[in-house]
Amino acid sequence: MESAKQIAKKIKLVVWDADETLWNGSVYYKDKVAVSIKPGTKAALKELDKRGILVTLCSKNNYEDVDSMLKKFEIEKYFKEPQIGWGLKSEAIKKIAQIFSISFGEMLFIDDDPFQRAEVFFQIPEINITELADPIDVLNIDGVKPENETEEDKKRIQILKEDRSRDQAQKDHKGDYKDFLNQCNIKMLIREIAEQDWPRVVQLLNRTNELNTTGSRYQLEELKKSYEVNKDKIFVCELADKFGNYGLIAETIIDTRTPDIWFIRDLTVSCRTMGRGVGSTLVLAILQLAKQNGIKKVQGRLVENESNWRMQSLYEKRGFTKIYDDGKTKRYEFNLSNEILGYPFWIGVAIKI
Repeated sequence: MESAKQIAKKIKLVVWDADETLWNGSVYYKDKVAVSIKPGTKAALKELDKRGILVTLCSKNNYEDVDSMLKKFEIEKYFKEPQIGWGLKSEAIKKIAQIFSISFGEMLFIDDDPFQRAEVFFQIPEINITELADPIDVLNIDGVKPENETEEDKKRIQILKEDRSRDQAQKDHKGDYKDFLNQCNIKMLIREIAEQDWPRVVQLLNRTNELNTTGSRYQLEELKKSYEVNKDKIFVCELADKFGNYGLIAETIIDTRTPDIWFIRDLTVSCRTMGRGVGSTLVLAILQLAKQNGIKKVQGRLVENESNWRMQSLYEKRGFTKIYDDGKTKRYEFNLSNEILGYPFWIGVAIKI
């Protein structure tokens, strides 16, 4: 049987088994109420979707039982054309290949049952087959990994597993959420962009939707040219806590061409740090840095879209005044003669500019 680790082609479609693969337990038996989603399943499916890799299901079960679990665990949106029934899995996979017009070599089949893996391989030797104890490990399989991996991509599995530990710790914590954050020992480093940061900064700008003040997209060379010609300032943020290191998780581009004014043209924060206060801390740090540099005012731009509603109070809650609004694009201003708010008490901030 071909090992999934030896895949040469790019994987376009992942075919998942259900019982003991996506979740623990079997939906066919009477104890189906005890079935629980495997930790990491949602994170793996979400990341596959972000990478543009299709996902479907091949399960020997009653359709209604599997469908109810997909809905219960809120993952049904990821699975296109699921094949659920009591026939041979090899026949179901052949049907899937026809539906998606994808070759078997571009498919990855994941199943915990060695008999099912053997049956599929016997009928379809070209297909890539594996079993996974941890759903997140699918992201580290050749053909699934991004073609042009950044350093952040290479650490993705570790980061997602650390996120899982954080989520579990939060569920187990009894008490106030901010008190929980304070116990996480969160450390945030803000510094100027370095040469090795460019691919990750472009990735943040182009992939981030929810925590993105404008939704603007950039090509690497375009961004570098603006940085060099217009003397932009680009600050990046790294984050760590007691569970591990998030890596580079935020950036901001500041236009300094107008005398005495810093204009925040773009600001993005990785969605996996949502709820930590990173965006607000970065804005407050910009105000502190601008004041230290003798700047009189800091302005910021917000372009509203269907995804970034969480960012729409970013500037006003930090003491900025709205100075322009055309219904979609808003512009805010902070006069640095005013008092700057303190950082959230649960974040330790270090600035190396």
